[in-house]
Amino acid sequence: MHVKRSTIEKSWPVARKGTKYVVVASHNKKHGLPVLIILRDLLKIAKNRKEAKKILQEKKVLVDNKVVRKEEFTVLPFDLIQIGDKNYELVFSGRGKFILRETARKERILKVINKKILKNKKTQLNLIYGKNILLDDKGKVNTGDSVVIEKEKIIKVLPVEVGREIIIFDGKYRGKEGKIEKIEKKIATIKCKEDKINAPIKTILVIKWKNLKIFTSSEIRGFLSAIKISRFWGLNSEEI
Repeated sequence: MHVKRSTIEKSWPVARKGTKYVVVASHNKKHGLPVLIILRDLLKIAKNRKEAKKILQEKKVLVDNKVVRKEEFTVLPFDLIQIGDKNYELVFSGRGKFILRETARKERILKVINKKILKNKKTQLNLIYGKNILLDDKGKVNTGDSVVIEKEKIIKVLPVEVGREIIIFDGKYRGKEGKIEKIEKKIATIKCKEDKINAPIKTILVIKWKNLKIFTSSEIRGFLSAIKISRFWGLNSEEI
């Protein structure tokens, strides 16, 4: 199936001039990008649709650890794409256009839109772009939080808080990155590189922890040892 080039989303990295029609995404057409566009127009490892099909038939492309076989398959924002020994993440540029960012991460970060209790009393988290995941019984996640997912399990929960580094994934500021300076009435004030902007919390995805030092177990043992020695010799913490 195809769509007229003149009607494609502005976020697509495709020239407005060219063939009359371009491939249409298999699902979630408004938010995603067909894998054909990624192989041909972004990575430029396929010159045309025929070459892209061949790459897919050889099972060289994985999206979120699943083999992709059809060129219409929709890759969504923050999906992880593996092609050979290279790994990419589909994100937005500062102008809201789709771009690929090379990454070493194996986990995805997605925002919780709402929660639903299933018949088996399990809690399902409904995420952006129509995705969902079951919540572990011991987990605590609120609507609006961002969750870090690896191997279909939540490994971290990132609340929207002052000091968090974020990206805006929807609205007129889509693609802008920065740090939250203030939150008031569901609106966050964000310090970006160029200026400050205000954006609804519902359009914000937390992408990093606060800049805290994470100590290794050997470092912790060293600190504890130093404290014991200081107490033995009667030293204060500034003399350690």
